[in-house]
Amino acid sequence: MNANAENLTTAKPQAAPGSKAVKVAKVTLVAGIVLLVVKLGVYWLTGSAAVLGDALESLVNIAAAIMAVFSTWYAARPPDEDHPYGHGKIEFVAASFEGTLVSIAGLGIGVEAARRWIIGSHVQRIDAGLIALLVIAALLIALAIYVYRSGKRCDSDTLTAGGLHLATDAISTVGVAMALLLVRMTGRQWIDSAAAMVLCVWVVWVGVGLIRKAVNGLLDRIDETDDAAIKAILDDEVRIGRIMSYEKVRLRHQGAYHWVDMHLRFSPEMSVRDAHAAASEIEYRIEQKLGKANATAHIEPGEKLE
Repeated sequence: MNANAENLTTAKPQAAPGSKAVKVAKVTLVAGIVLLVVKLGVYWLTGSAAVLGDALESLVNIAAAIMAVFSTWYAARPPDEDHPYGHGKIEFVAASFEGTLVSIAGLGIGVEAARRWIIGSHVQRIDAGLIALLVIAALLIALAIYVYRSGKRCDSDTLTAGGLHLATDAISTVGVAMALLLVRMTGRQWIDSAAAMVLCVWVVWVGVGLIRKAVNGLLDRIDETDDAAIKAILDDEVRIGRIMSYEKVRLRHQGAYHWVDMHLRFSPEMSVRDAHAAASEIEYRIEQKLGKANATAHIEPGEKLE
């Protein structure tokens, strides 16, 4: 039973392919390409292993942005006969893809840092490199805020993951700048390799976190915040006496969309028509609370079934 009494194709308020999420993903892609070129220029200027590692992370940004453009478009497609729950889980696939790329990039940074540690580093033209890195960091922070907030507004896991990754990129760029400053102040070249190694650990940690979140979504791990919100509504319905109790409340995400099913127990004296109407109102209340959602209730009598 559906609160809106509509089929799945019309019930799901998904955005069109030319949605805000796709536009944001395209902006991220273009910005990623520009920033990669600039970082490679800084590496050519300074010869810093830490800067090279930072550039490798930006290369991952480009690959992730390409995936984001596709996944946000694909996730916006409405349900069909082959995908009755919609296409939203592609966003979890995209997030896991991004996390994998981030982790691989981090390991690559670690290999280069170890190589430079062994053969020695020679960082040059540090002043110009510092200025360029600080400008890049400022641009990354602005872009990260834009992408993350857009992801929240669009309820897109791909964009929010991308925003967090960009924030990580900005932090790592600031860290690289600080390492170059220390090299300039002390003259100790090994600091550059050490900074690249720290960057390796940080990037791998972030990548694994993205993978973990994506896997939780693919395996339908419960969202504790949404689950608490649903049960608060149902507890209120019990309190006011519209239902006697509830059970088997289940929630899954398909990207930005929520699917909820539950069993509601009504008074045995209530007619099927009245129970249906009450259940529809409860479904609608849950859908309004969650935003993009489809709630389905199964009506049961209040006494225990034999």
